Amino acid sequence: MPSTTTDGTDGMEYYFDIEHKGFDLTWGIWHRLPRHEQKIIALQHGLHSIGEFEEFVSLKQAVDDSEYSMVEVKESAKSSPDHDESIDPSRATKEQELAASTEEDNGEEEEEEDADDDENGSNESITDITTIPFEELMLIGGKILVLPADILHIIFSWLPVYNYGIMALVSPHWKYITRTEAVYKRLCERLYLNQSKRRQLHVSRFDGSYRRMLEIRPRVRAAGGCYVMKYSQIKIIERNMWTEIPVGAILKTEYYRYLYFQEDGRVLYALSSSPPKDMFCRLLNVILCKEDDPAIVWGTFQVQKYNCTITAKQNWHMVKFETTIIPISVQGRFAALSIDRHLTSASGCLEDWSHDRVEHKVPDKQFRFIKDARL
Repeated sequence: MPSTTTDGTDGMEYYFDIEHKGFDLTWGIWHRLPRHEQKIIALQHGLHSIGEFEEFVSLKQAVDDSEYSMVEVKESAKSSPDHDESIDPSRATKEQELAASTEEDNGEEEEEEDADDDENGSNESITDITTIPFEELMLIGGKILVLPADILHIIFSWLPVYNYGIMALVSPHWKYITRTEAVYKRLCERLYLNQSKRRQLHVSRFDGSYRRMLEIRPRVRAAGGCYVMKYSQIKIIERNMWTEIPVGAILKTEYYRYLYFQEDGRVLYALSSSPPKDMFCRLLNVILCKEDDPAIVWGTFQVQKYNCTITAKQNWHMVKFETTIIPISVQGRFAALSIDRHLTSASGCLEDWSHDRVEHKVPDKQFRFIKDARL
């Protein structure tokens, strides 16, 4: 008899009839498997990535129409649990077409990839949702699933763009709400109209698709984390009659720079010796509680193609960074910034003719994006 697993909805249990190494695979076992074994299982079932496999199985579990026979124990009185449901090849082919075929297998980018499903899959999802009875929708996800789409759009508009990929995995209904061309257009307007220097959307340059624009047009990540650059240097100790540092000691300088971007074109900039685990809490206090922090200041930024210019006013001078957005890095898509120029001015004038403008040596380090759900 196959093993069971609970999905957390009112004690409802499901059978997960996929065999792996001689035993029945459950969600609990699935999440403990190494990534390479999860990838092999996904490929064996005709899917291109781990995210597609999990989404495909979750969708079948939600609508009770699975190729893998996820049978509700609550309804087992009507049919025996040991009943072998025959697999219809035509239906299996139709269900597999719901999964996205263009996403990459990158563990750091699963949230963004899940938000970029194809429009055809979304259109099929809406057909399924509209035919589900009210009582079954309540069992699947509660009252929020029966809210009209226009109200859900208003609610979702308060959330960061980063969260749309996560919401698409909650239910088939939310998947449709977050994966349409109209939604992609709203996200592009939220991001690019405030970030871009020209403040224009030329969707024709992206094959008329706002989804493709969201995928490849350069931008910085707003919310969901913070860009951090760590700099450390060993200094040479100058020995003279007043030096009190013992022989053999090492003098090390270490500090961090932080950039927290917002969708409205503002940025929080901080220069501090505090590590991210401490600074993220301080950033959160500034954002939510409007508290003053001597190390954190507000600034503005603009994006032009792959160039991002950041300016911020500290108490003693104005600082300006000219950076380049890295399309793909170890941290993910648009998750790294390289510094091209670092300028400061005590008078706040950063033009070439300014008498007090200073151009600093640029470190060979990069800003890298660190995810944090609190931000």
